Parts: sequence; structure tokens; C-alpha cells
Amino acid sequence: MATPVRYLPSAWVRFWRPATVALDLGTDAFRLAYPGTRSLLEIPARAVIDSRNQVAAIGKRALHMEERLPETWRAVLPVEVGHLSHPPAARQLVRLLLRQLQRRRLWKPRLQLATPVGMTPMERTVLSGFLKELPVREFTFADGSVAQCLGAGLQPAGVPGMMVVDIGAQRTGVCILSFGRPVVHEHWTAGGHNWTTALRGAIEDEHRVRVPRLVVEAWKRTGGDGHLPVQDRLTGQLRLLDLPAGFAAEALEKSTRALIEHLTGVFVRCPPALRMDVQNRGILLVGNGGLLPGLRQRLQADLGLAVHLPDDPGRVLVRGLAKLAQLREAGARALEATAEPPVDLFPLEA
Repeated sequence: MATPVRYLPSAWVRFWRPATVALDLGTDAFRLAYPGTRSLLEIPARAVIDSRNQVAAIGKRALHMEERLPETWRAVLPVEVGHLSHPPAARQLVRLLLRQLQRRRLWKPRLQLATPVGMTPMERTVLSGFLKELPVREFTFADGSVAQCLGAGLQPAGVPGMMVVDIGAQRTGVCILSFGRPVVHEHWTAGGHNWTTALRGAIEDEHRVRVPRLVVEAWKRTGGDGHLPVQDRLTGQLRLLDLPAGFAAEALEKSTRALIEHLTGVFVRCPPALRMDVQNRGILLVGNGGLLPGLRQRLQADLGLAVHLPDDPGRVLVRGLAKLAQLREAGARALEATAEPPVDLFPLEA
């Protein structure tokens, strides 16, 4: 007697079907987003290496241990300046994210990643070799600037000229897009970590105190308001330091001026027609470095361009990658027929 054929319910088929998820390998955090939803998994991109050169802790635990380690241990960033600096730690972080996601709905998903500005073929080969060792079915790359525009609610394919400024933790990238294609791009080693280091050095040298990096980072994002907990360098006692208003802006003046000079140089070197489009539409500022209080207003005043800062600039990349994955899975034509028309945040004047 033949065995009857049993068909799985459609809900089970959808549950087990490998889907595409977006992955952002950031310097500060690794992020994973599922297309079509607002769900997002995030873990601090930190790792602690013990005296045997083994990974002792990752994620939040490693972040809290950062300045509380024995002499023979060290804290590392799995991704530095946009490149893999410690693949074993990065692999453990990504596996942890995938386990959390697979526990919910997926098994061996496809990955949608972004290629950073200025990525060389050799660096891409190293990244591909790293991804092949992960429990995923396949992976694809997309342009990071295009994904950031999508994550901010823009539609770069229909815009003649758009300037994207990405201020990351250790690197700043500038890309000018024309109808969804990068025309001019440049990057340099400077970012939020450099600003935190400069601000921490100014506080410790001028007031003869010691202050943890994480405390300075949190104080920097509030605009330098409130008291700062520090340790006196001479007595070793803890106290609250009241810094004058404008101390943070004065300490970061050199870094801010260097950023403006770089942006001015990129803007001047682009073709005249593209320069006019950028001047009409302004700049899209993304990355957690854009959250520095007063930076957006300073860029607008010195560059003479409108600067748009999304609500969550640090997560626009992974959300944009999730939108790209949704386009590829559902089909561009079917999605455009059902989706709302995109909103142009930089409309041309009539």
C-alpha cells in the first residue's frame, strides 16, 4: 500500500522557508533586522581577550569589563575602521545574533550586508571568507549609501543629486549619489571615538582628573550638560566636576573644523551640475556621530547647505538593508504597486 502524501500547512512552509535578514557590522554595535517589520536585534561590538589569547567575553559583558581588566587581558573591537580586526570575536557576536533570530522564526537565513565606502577587492574577499563560516545559506552585498537613504525614508533612484555624510565611530565617509549611483566618494579615519578621546584628554589635562571613556561618551551626547563624575589624580577621591558651558564645543573645535574642510573639498570637486543638485537638496547626515549636539547647526552655518538628520541615524543602514532585502524577496514591481509613494525630504523649489 502506498504511503499517502502529506502536505505541510502554508504557515509551516513560511516558517521554515529561509528568508533574508539585514546585517550591519558596525564598529560600535552589530545589528540584525528582519524585512517588513520594525524588529531589530543589537549587541555591542566589544570583546575581551584573556591571557591565552582566547575570547573571554563579548557584547554587553565585554563592554562593562572594558576598563576593569587584569594587566594580561585586553579589550578589542572586532571591527575597526570598517575592517575585520578580530574575526573570532566577530564570528561569536554574529552567531549570537543569529541564535536569537533563529529562536524566533528562521533557520539558516540569507544575509544582506553593505559594503563600506572605499572597500578594496582584497577586503571584500576577507569579508566573504568570514561570512562563509557562519550558519547562513548565502549572502549578498549592497551599496551602503543607497541603503542609508532608504533607511532614512528617501528614494535615491529618483533623485538627480544627493550627498550622504556618514559619521561612524572611527571613520567618516562622504558619498554623492546621482539617480541611485555613487559618483563621488571619499572617506578618512576620524569619527565619534576620536571626538571622545579628544574630549577626554582635554578634561583630564586641564582639571588633573581621571574619567572613564564611557562616562565621557554619555556626557558628550548630552551636549556637555550636568556634572561629570571624575577621580582626582592627586588624592584619588571621587567627586563631581562642573565644567563650564561650551567646554565640549571648544575642545572639539579642531575636529569639527577638519570635518567641515573635508566636506567642503568633496563638494567643490564634484561636477558643476551635480553640485547644483546637492546645493538644492542638502546633506543627509547619518551615523551616531551626527548626534553630537550642535553639529547639524554648525554644518548648516559653515557649508550653507540644508542638513537633514533622521530620527535614529545610527540604525538607518540596517533598516535600509532590510528594505532592500524586502524588495528582492517580494519583487520590485509587486512592492511598488502596493507601497505608498516615497516622500522626498529635499524637494526642489518650483
